[in-house]
Amino acid sequence: MRVLQFAKRSVVPVALISLVLAGCGESSPDAPFNPTGASADLDAMNSTFTSPAFASFSTFSIMFDAALGGSPIISSSVAAVDVRGKNASDIRAAAARSAARLAATLGGTREGFSASQAMAAVPAEVAGKTFVYDPTTIGYVASDLTGAPANGLRSILYAVDPVTYAPVEPLTPTGHVDLIDLSGGTTQAARVRVVSGSTTYVDYTVSATTGTSSSRLSVSGMVTDGNIQANINLRSTFSFTTGLTLSYSVDLPQRDVSIDLTIGAVDVSQTDSPITVTLSMRGPNGTISMSGQFTSTSGSLNISINGSAFAHVTMSGTAVTYTRHDGTPLTDEELDVLQRVFDLQGEAFTSFDQMLAPVGAFFGQPA
Repeated sequence: MRVLQFAKRSVVPVALISLVLAGCGESSPDAPFNPTGASADLDAMNSTFTSPAFASFSTFSIMFDAALGGSPIISSSVAAVDVRGKNASDIRAAAARSAARLAATLGGTREGFSASQAMAAVPAEVAGKTFVYDPTTIGYVASDLTGAPANGLRSILYAVDPVTYAPVEPLTPTGHVDLIDLSGGTTQAARVRVVSGSTTYVDYTVSATTGTSSSRLSVSGMVTDGNIQANINLRSTFSFTTGLTLSYSVDLPQRDVSIDLTIGAVDVSQTDSPITVTLSMRGPNGTISMSGQFTSTSGSLNISINGSAFAHVTMSGTAVTYTRHDGTPLTDEELDVLQRVFDLQGEAFTSFDQMLAPVGAFFGQPA
């Protein structure tokens, strides 16, 4: 699920990362299931996050919010969202940790909700400034360059090694990221915009609202490789009565494909608390649905194709087993697409970590 994930992450198979547009994903649920075509849809969605501009953004994004006076939101817990090379159990545990951080950001204490965690605006001393990367400090520092938004800041992006995702030296500027403060009234909001040349590759807005009984964090916008565009929407709501609910959707208009995922965790204070999952991928190659629950160590999901029972997924430790509903073997093509769709549920919570990374200081996201 490569929805604005860090480029170093290589296991997420599909643009994770999530706004259902009118007219998208409205194919008939009776469209014949074509596993090869569905895999091609996932490949196309995934390709929108493979541009060099996105790779640079992914590499440097955890450093941007330090310039705002905060500490990068995952600077002390990179392992929590770096799932490269991890097994299924490790990925589920990372999801549980991400859920707990989201709840802390949204909820505060059990005595009630408070918006005091959110920062009101870009500090005056950095507003309108352009920041450049300093290899000596491995961070961003203010420069004399112009062009930054008056109500935000700009960070220059640089070429990165396509394998290691480390900055190429000598540094080669490839574009910039604008972080723009859109806060007003009781809503905290920030826009993230990645530009290289004349193309905007990433453009999304993060907003937070806090009430007396619940709090909500939303991320919506788009990612493109310059040809194919993915529209994303992440919404997380937390209350002490129902716990944490994450709604995640991603649409690929050019292929009439949409993925919708809802995940709920009642007790995020416990890393092994059950997380419920409802997922649907719709398009011209059929509708794949998954529902069930998992923990950091086990889980069970039922899979339907076009509304009919198709297969069952069982998770135990590091093992994930797929069994066809009627007992016959799954074809290689069927198994491949089911495994790739399944990976979405294990990593959805970490998507918020990734997309909040550039603007964590706006929202008081804990490290």
